[in-house]
Amino acid sequence: MKKLGMLVLIAVALVGTYSCNTTKNKTNVESSNELTVTGTVGTITNGKDGYTAAIKDKNNKTYLATISMVNLMESKSEYKRYEQGDKITVTGPTWKDDEGNVYITVKELKEVKK
Repeated sequence: MKKLGMLVLIAVALVGTYSCNTTKNKTNVESSNELTVTGTVGTITNGKDGYTAAIKDKNNKTYLATISMVNLMESKSEYKRYEQGDKITVTGPTWKDDEGNVYITVKELKEVKK
């Protein structure tokens, strides 16, 4: 009886683990190569270890740049907090969400001198 109880417990644990792993929300994304964008910082959304800045380039195209301490440390680039209106250059891999927004995972970050 104890063996049967143990088998049931293991089966429930495995099913629970499997179902948790397969029901995560998935966003269809289209990824591409690295991109460098220079533009003006618009809205800023704070995150856990950085922020996402909407950057508008000279052609009025908006990119969402994820500027993270962890990503910049991995690429040996320096993290800096920029504010709305600052002009910056970001480089990193890109991806698009279902709405067509282009995201850049920033690996290099530079301020453009005025």
